[in-house]
Amino acid sequence: MSVKILDAISGLQKRLDEIAVAKTKEWREKYMRGVIPFRGVSIPDIRKTLADWREETGIVSLSDEDQLRVALALFEEPMAEDKLAGILFLQDYLQDRLPWRKLFESYEVLYKRNLIFDWNICDWFCVRVLGPTLLREGKSCARVLRNWSGAGHLWQARSGVVPFIKVANDTGFYSDIEAVCGALVQSFAKTSVGWVLREVLQHDPEFVKSFIQKYCSQFSLECVKNATKYFTKSGKMHYVAMVKNSIQGAAAEV
Repeated sequence: MSVKILDAISGLQKRLDEIAVAKTKEWREKYMRGVIPFRGVSIPDIRKTLADWREETGIVSLSDEDQLRVALALFEEPMAEDKLAGILFLQDYLQDRLPWRKLFESYEVLYKRNLIFDWNICDWFCVRVLGPTLLREGKSCARVLRNWSGAGHLWQARSGVVPFIKVANDTGFYSDIEAVCGALVQSFAKTSVGWVLREVLQHDPEFVKSFIQKYCSQFSLECVKNATKYFTKSGKMHYVAMVKNSIQGAAAEV
């Protein structure tokens, strides 16, 4: 990383420090159980500070490739707000200006270097950057995410699933959703599966019912409760009981 980029990032960090709120920092670090440090700056304030900083430092006039280097460099910083600034940089200024496959190659490096290592940053990245790319690029992007869902890196695997929330209403992606959710529900990181199925449920309850029945023994109670959130009370109780019985049966066999 060049000295100029480091100096520019240092300037952004100083601006964020100046508007940080101690109570916000305390609440977020407690909520995240201390897995990542926070300054205490809201997303709207990060976005505004980022926009002002790009304009006032001249970063806005750099080539898209150089701006990408700056955005990715923000992920190398330890504070959550710096990583969130990197996400917002990609979302607001770059994700549709560079070839998406080239961007995904850069994103893979973030996981390999463990620069995304908690569910908060991971899910913000999925919802703000990966999901919109999937929505724009369609099945070719879905195929890449299917590969990600089987990745050995936990957060890259999760990132192969969460973006499909953006296309939960499109039956054309349901084979992809079954594949990525089927891969992840068999790991210990099942939460995102419930989240995606919950969104699909609003458009195709039969798909969700079928998926739960097929993978019942792999579900956790938290996962099935999320997946069935919009069922009727009796319907939700039915599938929760199904998973609970499966868990109890597996425990009895041990």
